[in-house]
Amino acid sequence: MQWLLRLLAALPVSLSYGVAWLAFVMLFYVFRYRRGTVQENLEHAFPLLSKAERGSIERESYRHFCNLFMEIIRSTTMEQEEFRDRITFTNLELLQDATDNYEKQAIVLLIHQGNWEWMLHSAMAHMPVSVDPVYKALHNPFWDQFMLNARSRFGATPMTIDNIGREVIRGRRRKRIIAMLADQAGPKLGGYWTDFLHRPASFYRGADKLAQTLSLPVMFAECIRTATGRYEVTFHTISAPPHSEDGEKILSAYVRRAEHAISEQPETYLWTNRRWKKPPPQEYLASISKSSPAEISKESS
Repeated sequence: MQWLLRLLAALPVSLSYGVAWLAFVMLFYVFRYRRGTVQENLEHAFPLLSKAERGSIERESYRHFCNLFMEIIRSTTMEQEEFRDRITFTNLELLQDATDNYEKQAIVLLIHQGNWEWMLHSAMAHMPVSVDPVYKALHNPFWDQFMLNARSRFGATPMTIDNIGREVIRGRRRKRIIAMLADQAGPKLGGYWTDFLHRPASFYRGADKLAQTLSLPVMFAECIRTATGRYEVTFHTISAPPHSEDGEKILSAYVRRAEHAISEQPETYLWTNRRWKKPPPQEYLASISKSSPAEISKESS
């Protein structure tokens, strides 16, 4: 497997996307990889779109998925200057101000949209700070190590979600960005449950607690594809110290930002993920049933 990945990483850009196109044909038309999951996710997320419109998003999302896979492989050999060229930041000063004006550290929440891996490397190329990603260990040891090596190429210090509290406190004296892909499925019990794309979903609690405990600013990074292999990133402030004592306000603001970003460019979101496989706990269902229709509508807007 390693020799194959090295071969793919060494391909010229044009050939790399050619391989991605062949992979798209095989996954979409031949193996029909998770197409039932993608169709179900899109039907719930965009109930007002026609079947043909959702079908177009589905097809284009597989094209992006295959391009993304090749881009992540290429990231193991790309130089920082190429990351800088391919990712454009519209308001990087917002991120710089966050680390200058508060406690040296800032939290940036992301979703599986655009190219989050290139975004991390490009941010480090533009700023003299470390961008340390928080990750959930993959079940496959080979791919877990592959991603760990790729993310730490330029001096970043990836942190597992299980050790994030201890690692953040340990590194609180140095200037850095803590990047979290926060749209991963959280635990059924103890997670933050809310409506996400018209279905109940659980989110990990962590960003809210860290922000409140250490007085860290929280931002959302919206990554939009502008052309094949090129992306634009815009930062949005989620919450700034002093934070509300209600940490759910931070997570709620993140979810609404995530929904907006997905609606702007749905074909670049990772729809193959079985995001809604966990049924919500009875406590959450009971709280929803007690809410008035107006309150539910306001919560989802």
